[in-house]
Amino acid sequence: METAAATSFPVARDAPPRPALQTAQLGQGPARPGWGHWALLAAAFLLLTGSFAWGVYQSRHRPRNLAFIIVTYYLIALLYCCLAKLDLLRRDDPAVAAERWRVRMAVWCVSVALANTIAARVADAMPNGGLKIAVWVFTSVCIGVGFYFFFVRAGAGRRTDGRALREVSPEQRV
Repeated sequence: METAAATSFPVARDAPPRPALQTAQLGQGPARPGWGHWALLAAAFLLLTGSFAWGVYQSRHRPRNLAFIIVTYYLIALLYCCLAKLDLLRRDDPAVAAERWRVRMAVWCVSVALANTIAARVADAMPNGGLKIAVWVFTSVCIGVGFYFFFVRAGAGRRTDGRALREVSPEQRV
């Protein structure tokens, strides 16, 4: 005589439990990193800032070099902020799909601006026209590959469950 008793153990035919909603603030992900992660980020930031400060000091009498260093530092900092914001936005949440698209466009624009800034500086340092053209061709190829992986590639605009990012769920249509 076997009786079916209700247990708290999951059964194979039961639906899996829904995951809890995850909300994160800037600097805090779903899994909080330890102090080593933050120490590494702080050391990298200090190294980058020190390097740029030294570059500013060395080029203080050459306005063109000074402008290049300041613009490059600004674009790198802006790119880091955009990537941090993109990392916080969940891929499977249709409510943030439009914001995620705007942040992806911001990452793309800042990346292109940074690549073109560096390419212009490197091309100016090349001794002949052939190398200058090679620098610009290489930069164009890198920008094209980045565009492919960021926007065109299958899955670039999809959520983790395979639906389109801009698709509205049935709950939101009500």
